[in-house]
Amino acid sequence: MDTMPDKLAIQYYDEPTQSVVGIRYGQYAQDIRKAAGLLLHRDPDIRGKKVCLLARNSYDFLVNMFSVMLTGAVLVPLNLMKNWEELHYEIDLVEPVYILHDGSYAAREGALAETYGDRLLPADGYKDSQWSDGCADCPDREALSLILFTSGTTGRSKGVMLSQKNLFAPMNFFCLPFEDIARQTGWDTSKFRSLTVLPMFHVAALTSSISWAIMGNTVNLCNDARYFYRDLAAMDSEVMAVVPVLLQSIHKDVVRGRRDRLGSLKALTCGAATMDPGMMKDLQDAGFFICQMYGLTETVGDGTWNNSQDVADIHSVGQKDPWREYKLDDGELCIRGDSVMMGYYKDPEGTAEVIDPEGWLHTGDLARIDERGYIYLTGRKKNVIILGSGENVSPEELEALLDKCPAVTESLVREENGKIGALVWCGQGGEAKQAEVEGYVTELNRTLPLYKRISAVHIAAQPLPRNAAGKLVR
Repeated sequence: MDTMPDKLAIQYYDEPTQSVVGIRYGQYAQDIRKAAGLLLHRDPDIRGKKVCLLARNSYDFLVNMFSVMLTGAVLVPLNLMKNWEELHYEIDLVEPVYILHDGSYAAREGALAETYGDRLLPADGYKDSQWSDGCADCPDREALSLILFTSGTTGRSKGVMLSQKNLFAPMNFFCLPFEDIARQTGWDTSKFRSLTVLPMFHVAALTSSISWAIMGNTVNLCNDARYFYRDLAAMDSEVMAVVPVLLQSIHKDVVRGRRDRLGSLKALTCGAATMDPGMMKDLQDAGFFICQMYGLTETVGDGTWNNSQDVADIHSVGQKDPWREYKLDDGELCIRGDSVMMGYYKDPEGTAEVIDPEGWLHTGDLARIDERGYIYLTGRKKNVIILGSGENVSPEELEALLDKCPAVTESLVREENGKIGALVWCGQGGEAKQAEVEGYVTELNRTLPLYKRISAVHIAAQPLPRNAAGKLVR
């Protein structure tokens, strides 16, 4: 940051003044040092201690994120969307010395201040700090630096332990897609500005804020998806990471002839689900470049990326990180390398279940790899339905088929009394589409083996629940 002090680092829309605020890298670095200095002034022995960060997407979030790690303390970003029971569990698990917060969670949940009042610190407290020397001496790259809680689809979230070595291992890999976009399109990606809508406690947003700083590009912050269009209009942005729900909204604008609402946006990176070929073609025809990415919290988001604009490759999550090792173990994708986590916090049994003695992380994703090295995900190992007959059924396979029904917006396949059942969301007034869906399923069943046939269809009264990463909660 100090090598490019005059380059624009961060922009955000300021509500009180209703204007865009820009922060340059020189100021960014100075504020990080001030925040780190304040923490060290409060606790000179803070190295190795936990500091939670509970805040919306904001400049203060980024400043505190870097400053905590700079002191040698362990950063623990928390999910603002979780209920008190879940958040209370996570805070008690890590036992932080401080909780840096912006007041938004405390405003709706008084128990936060009642329970942890003596440990709460304002996230913007660094602004009045007189201490600016907050650098730890030679941080140990192997030591614990960050704990990210998974947005698990079942059971309690797990605390993923990451060292600085883990955190920075995939940064070169994260920069590669943009070098490739430049080669394919001729665009000057060194001037790209990224609109960050995904929550910063999520691995994708957190790591991209680091990789963009490494590249010296600008991050435009959106603190609430409800203000997406306002912020996009206020801050020119060429690239954005999206989850499926946001991608669908962008697609609707395109097909309805409202491409101009999206401004200078031209590149979209997407994870969490496979894209529909028709959607991809519509977006490409509107001038968008689509990059699909796959990664896990347990690998700091490291995994694969797919920059192929050929619709034939759309169902692939892409090719491997050249700095990691990959293999299939009984159909399960496994990854080994410096980006693989240290383990789950206070959960050696859970760690042993996913990292074997040879250091391979078992992702839980079933996959196949073609002759070009393209990886295709075929389902989740834990989601596989084992019927009484001993037959295995991948719910994701059937969900992909159900989602092709024009009346179906999204679906969830599950076991019901030893048979296959499906819960489908058809939008508002979906009950009126039950006959259409059942007719589609009848025809679909004729193409399926007996054990895969769907025996019951239920119309959901509301959208199916998803976690913070946009994945279905099963």
